[in-house]
Parts: sequence; structure tokens; C-alpha cells
Amino acid sequence: MSVADAPQERSFMVAADVCRDFDRSSRLEWLETNHTGAFAMGTVAGVNTRRYHALLIASLNPPADRFSILSRVEETVNAGGREFELGAAQYPGEIHPRGFEFLEDFRIDPFPAWRYQTAEIIIRKTLCLMDGQQSVLVRYEATGVCQLTVRLFASCRDYHSLARQNSALAPTAKSEPGRIEFAPYPGLPPLTVFHSGFAFSAGDAWYLNNEYPRELERGLDFREDLFSPGSISFQLAPDRTAWFVASVDSSPPGDRFDDTRIDAILTAEASRRHVKPALARALDQFRVTRFDGKPSLIAGYPWFTDWSRDTLISLPALALAGFPDSEIAAILTMLLEQRSQGLLPNRFADRRSIPEYNTVDATLWFFIAADDFIRRTDDRNFLRSILYPAARDILHWHHRGTFYNIVVDAEDHLLSAGAPGVQLTWMDAKIGDYVVTPRAGKPVEVNALWYNALRIASAWAESLGFEEESANHAAEAAATRASFEKKFWNHQHGCLYDLLTPGSHDAAIRPNQLFAVSLPYPLLDPERAQSLVNVVRETLLTPVGLRTLDPADPAYRPRFEGDMANRDAAY
Repeated sequence: MSVADAPQERSFMVAADVCRDFDRSSRLEWLETNHTGAFAMGTVAGVNTRRYHALLIASLNPPADRFSILSRVEETVNAGGREFELGAAQYPGEIHPRGFEFLEDFRIDPFPAWRYQTAEIIIRKTLCLMDGQQSVLVRYEATGVCQLTVRLFASCRDYHSLARQNSALAPTAKSEPGRIEFAPYPGLPPLTVFHSGFAFSAGDAWYLNNEYPRELERGLDFREDLFSPGSISFQLAPDRTAWFVASVDSSPPGDRFDDTRIDAILTAEASRRHVKPALARALDQFRVTRFDGKPSLIAGYPWFTDWSRDTLISLPALALAGFPDSEIAAILTMLLEQRSQGLLPNRFADRRSIPEYNTVDATLWFFIAADDFIRRTDDRNFLRSILYPAARDILHWHHRGTFYNIVVDAEDHLLSAGAPGVQLTWMDAKIGDYVVTPRAGKPVEVNALWYNALRIASAWAESLGFEEESANHAAEAAATRASFEKKFWNHQHGCLYDLLTPGSHDAAIRPNQLFAVSLPYPLLDPERAQSLVNVVRETLLTPVGLRTLDPADPAYRPRFEGDMANRDAAY
């Protein structure tokens, strides 16, 4: 059974006219993930335009410690006495090779797949990250007899960095039939390439000044030197495929790789993906299993690992998309197990997955996600044993005071937070020690979340029979709401202040105020709520979402462009 025989639905396809237009196809990007934090990413044109483009970016401590291992390959086809180069790379003043000029189409059905026209022969290239492994599989099919040569380009570096020609790299690859092992640096797992080729030609050479134009646009270093340990030669025919598996797993199942096994891997993975609706498949790309076997979610590719705020905001939507309740419960449990002094981690670091706690709102989003879970499942055992004990602990620490001066103000019952040089809300852009949007004090959305946390805790306590605790939470919530309505309402503009600080009110019109009327327990009466929504609609709404600041504000930055500092200032 081939991949084409697997259940099909409408695929994403880019036609030849777009594929062969380099300006367009080099800006169309694809992403392939495998539930470990590893990923493959690139462009329809086949050229790498970011430092994060590679055929294998492995996660050595899932989902963290990510390394770009196999940057790309360049294929050359010999057919009918002619030679066709299918790869693509950008160098100073030149794009070479220009394989995109042979592209008939690019599809994701359900894998990234390129179809090239060479002479009278069609070559189809399919790429798949092997689920749960630090391995990428690439297979080639042809409609006629030809010889294929695949040159390997290794990056072998932290995925945020760029490689340079250096003498520390060990250049020699060990080769035996069907297997190549390349160990360029001590401390980095060797790259093992299993293949169906008939020969490996060592050709250890550096290819200098590969250019990544998207990095240039970001104001960053954009040139990299890549090392090629050599190339693999294959025979292709209508009844004979070619393939390789590149892996940094400590014990990859290489002894089981043959044509039958490769076909079975692709067929099984295609079937698994086609079972899910398109939206669920897209969301599935963000699911990961951490190094300790616990589930989590990646906040976004290619830069992020798992961030609690993003995860918790997403869980109710993921439930609607069909994520199993058992996995959502496990994610909630995992985050709660990581809490410190009443705070959930803001994120897990790229290196060693160490939790960082510089957030005031992520912990409060726990109440929203967990409340949605309990409303849907009515899982009282989970509420009694896990969720409510954690809620007690979280509320206690917020009243007592915890990291970064996060504490409830005893006078007005509002939640305050802030420390010099630290950004604690979702508006967290920072340039060096400069916080772009300082919001130390009492942010509007944080207090909307705090009020909801109190109301949810009260409802939980009541359902569990803790009547006195429920009454105490409810009384605190009522006091919080009274202060909120009194202090946050901006009579002049008919909406809410964004931030309260001692002696001042920040009247900047931002979307944060919407949480006061959109969370499960609103804080405003219907008349004020409608006024707030009208102001936001008239001031911030665009066809593609909400601005983060009133365009009339002197601090408004209308475009996200330029180098990193300028982008962060706008971000």
C-alpha cells in the first residue's frame, strides 16, 4: 500500500506558476512536527530563508534543547543523458541551484511533497518527521529510470545560532552499506543516515555564505557556512523508490529500514493524520510529550517552547477540536505540579526546560481553563483532589504576596504586580533592560482574571461542600468588583483604564479591557459593557484583528518591521 492509497481529503496545493516564481514560493513556508518539539521547516521553493529552516531540527530534551542538524539536501537527477539540479540555495548575488524552476507543484497531503518535471520523468519528493523520534524520512519516487544523487548539508548547531567554518568540526563520515554516521562535534549526538542508495561519496567541504533573507529583514546575522560530509547515489525507477532516514536518536531502528518498512511508516502516518479534520490536524502539530513523559503544548513555531499562558488560553478551544479530556487533565496537572509560591511557570526555557515564573496572569488563566474542564466533564474527583487544593494554595500566596511584588492590595482588594526591568503581563516585549510597555501596578485584564479566579474558587468550594470557604471567596470577589468598577471606569472615554498606578491612571485605549466583559464572570453592567465594546470596535478593530493601542496615541507604532529593536518596539 502506498501513501496515495491512504484515505484522502482535499490537500493544500501550490501550482507550477507560483512554485517557479521565486519571490513568491520562497515566502511560502511549510511546517512538519512530531510531538517532541522537533520540527522540519522550509519553503515551497526549497530554499532556506531563515536560520530555523532545516530538514531536521531535533529536540534533545523534549521539547527543549533544540539543534539544527540536517540543514538541507541538494538533489541531482541524471536522466536521458541530461542533468537536473533540484535543490535551491541563496548565496551573495546568486541563487544556485534553481530547482524550483522544475517544480510542477507542491502539496501537503498530508506531508510536504514536491513534484519535479525533469525531461520525460516526474520526480516526487516526500518528507515526514517520524512521530516521537528525532528522525526525518525523505522518499523519492520517479515515473522513469534515472540516477539520483543527494548531497547532505549539515548545520549541527543550536537552532537559534548560525554555523561558521571552523577547525573543531570532525569532517570524516563513517560509511557502510546502507548507513552513514557523522559525528562532527563532541557532546552532540552523531547524525546517522540510513539509506537505500548504492554508494556514498565522501566530499567533505564547506559551503560558505548561505544567505537567509528573512533574517536580514529582522536585522540579524543572515549568512551561514554549511558542511557537506558527502553525497548518496540512488537508482530510481517506477518500481523502485529511493529514501533516506536522518536521525540523532541514540538507538534508531535502523535494522528495520527497508522499502517495505519505509512505505509502512508513511502509510501509517498518513492514515493517522487523515483521521482528524483539517483544523484538528493543524492543532495537533503543537502537541508534545515532554522529556518526563508528560503532555504539553508548544506556544508557536519556530521560536517558542511551552508557555503556560498560551497553553491555558488554548485548552478550551482544543477541547472543542476533539482533544481528549484525559490529556487536558494531564496538562493541567503538569502545570500545577510546577507551581512555586502560588505561581505557575511563565514558560519552560529553551535550554534544559527549566521553568521561569515571571508572569502575573498565566496562573490566573488556570482558573478559566480548569473551570471550562469541570463544566464540561463534571469530574468531581479531579476537582477535589487536584484543582481545588491548588486553587487554595494559589489564592493564599496572592494574598500573602509572592514573586515580583505580586500581591492583593488589602485596601481595595485589587491585584498589583511589578518589579524593575521585568515584564509580567502578556505585553512582554523587552529590549535589553528596556521594557517596551511597562505595566507595573494594577493591569485591567489581570484584575478581571483575579475576580474570575475568586468567583470560580467560590463555585468550586460550594460544589465540594466547603460553604464557609465559598462565602469567603464570594465576599472577596464582591469587594474586588466594587473597587474595579469605581477605579477602572474612564468616564471621559466610556471605557476602562488600562493600568492603575499610585496617583495615576493610564488612559491608553488597549484591547486588554475586553477581558472585563468576555470572561465567564463579567465585571460591568450591560450599559457600560456595551460602551466599552463600542470604543474598542471604533478604535482598535481591523479586518484582521485588534490593534494593541489606539492609533491616535503618540506611542502607536503602525508597522512591524525593521531590525529586532524596531520590531520589538512595535510588538
